[in-house]
Amino acid sequence: MKISKLFLVIPPLFGMALAGCSDVSQGPQGGHPVSWYLHHQKKMSQEVDWCKNSAGRDKLESCKNAEKAFDNALSYNAKKNLHSVGKALS
Repeated sequence: MKISKLFLVIPPLFGMALAGCSDVSQGPQGGHPVSWYLHHQKKMSQEVDWCKNSAGRDKLESCKNAEKAFDNALSYNAKKNLHSVGKALS
């Protein structure tokens, strides 16, 4: 095989190898801290839904973090909105 053909074959193979490195066992949005989930609430909801779909997933670290963020989201959003209103009034 010529070297030029190798350059066409190697990148896709490398990409497929890296695709296997993600931690799918932690969920579709897994592996993030609580603060990340608070800033990405749509993805947090996806993770919480995934965690609730199967028994035992609630023990996963990402499920615990997403659930904790979900519990804190209301107060987080309220503080964020109050801060925005305060800035607008000043």
